[in-house]
Amino acid sequence: MKTAPSFDPQAGYLVTAAADFINFSDQTFTDFYQPVLGPAAFSLFYALRSQLVDAPTLADRRLQSNLLVQVNAGQRQVDEGLCRLEGMGIVSTYFQHDAQGDLYVYELQATLTPERFFADNLLSVLLLEAIGESAFQRLAKRAYRYRLAGDQSHLKDISHHFLDTYQVDQRELVNVPAAVKQAQTMASPAPSRSLVTTSDDFDWPTLMALLKGQPVAQDDLADHRELIEVEHQLYGIDEPTMARLIRGALDLATNHFDAKKFKRQVAASYKRVAESSSQTAKQVPSDDKQLTTKDRQLLKSTDNYAPIAFLQALKEQTGGYVTAGERNVLTRLIQDGKLPSPVINVLVWYVIADLGNATLKGNFVDAIANDWLRAGVHDGAGALIQLKKFNQDRQQAPTKRKSGQHGYRRMEVRETMPDWSKQDKAARTKKASAAALAKARARQANKRKEG
Repeated sequence: MKTAPSFDPQAGYLVTAAADFINFSDQTFTDFYQPVLGPAAFSLFYALRSQLVDAPTLADRRLQSNLLVQVNAGQRQVDEGLCRLEGMGIVSTYFQHDAQGDLYVYELQATLTPERFFADNLLSVLLLEAIGESAFQRLAKRAYRYRLAGDQSHLKDISHHFLDTYQVDQRELVNVPAAVKQAQTMASPAPSRSLVTTSDDFDWPTLMALLKGQPVAQDDLADHRELIEVEHQLYGIDEPTMARLIRGALDLATNHFDAKKFKRQVAASYKRVAESSSQTAKQVPSDDKQLTTKDRQLLKSTDNYAPIAFLQALKEQTGGYVTAGERNVLTRLIQDGKLPSPVINVLVWYVIADLGNATLKGNFVDAIANDWLRAGVHDGAGALIQLKKFNQDRQQAPTKRKSGQHGYRRMEVRETMPDWSKQDKAARTKKASAAALAKARARQANKRKEG
């Protein structure tokens, strides 16, 4: 994760690539990554790749302002694009400060194989939401088009092992040659990055108790625990609802858990989230005089919905729908873990319902979220109070904005009126004197003679 909060055009940057970047697939990047990344991050990646040079050194650094020119985008667009690339695990960002200033090193990573992409619960769920079930199934069929259809359990692997075919001098294995040692020291395999952390608020024993006596293999659930918890984090699905979805995803012939069917069920319907047995709704202090009755009603809704479900409920009221980009914005806020779900819901309500925006914009949402984090907002009530404070400050000093304060509201454009409009009506309608009229006629006559 970058130490700096935003993209700095005056900082230097270098582009490197991981050792396995040779396995990068443009086709996989286009089919699997682009729908989730979006066009800005997609083009930014290829702009970074064009900057790769052999054996890069610190002397090869360039100003990041050149990157803005190359992608023909603004600072915020590039910053958001980098966040998306990092979140998808396709770019790793490193930072250092040296005698020449700040330096960012962007290390490009290889794409996952289609099979590993499908196996990653978070990535496959986001892709399914972005492209829909039909396109998702077409990608799966194309990825596995060369695999033998049907049951393969009767096939036995009779392949020869390495030492059955090749002979290696045992002395070379004991005393590894210098060239091999040198090549091994050059390799610095990075630990695999997890795109999502396991949830601490999901009561797994309760889920097991709810499924007790059901025809579902316990080993299946253990193998797919990460998938189940990812869906819980994204949609706030509680244990009873999760148990119902799992029962609906069982293969009736084998009673095995069907992960693909489970993903389709969750993606097809965003369910209202009941309060989990492991969570207690945050209570708004009754003596807080800053909150109105309507505020308290709103906070009850923000406590009872997961962010994506809450956004969909708002969109249904306004006649809109949740876009893939909006899901990505909320997913990023959830993964970051700094703002609780009720605070995120208040933010969503403010942008969509109060301001009347059609969609959630990543840069705008980030500006508000950062402002609330600096103000110490930790619950829905605090978020509403922060909004009230902002509006009060704005009314008291409409022409003077505090340093570092984000203007959430739309700017009120005022036209500069000409000086003559400031005169009173009598001065504007006063008739000219006879002497003034004579001078005006004389000037016009002189102009005609000169012409």
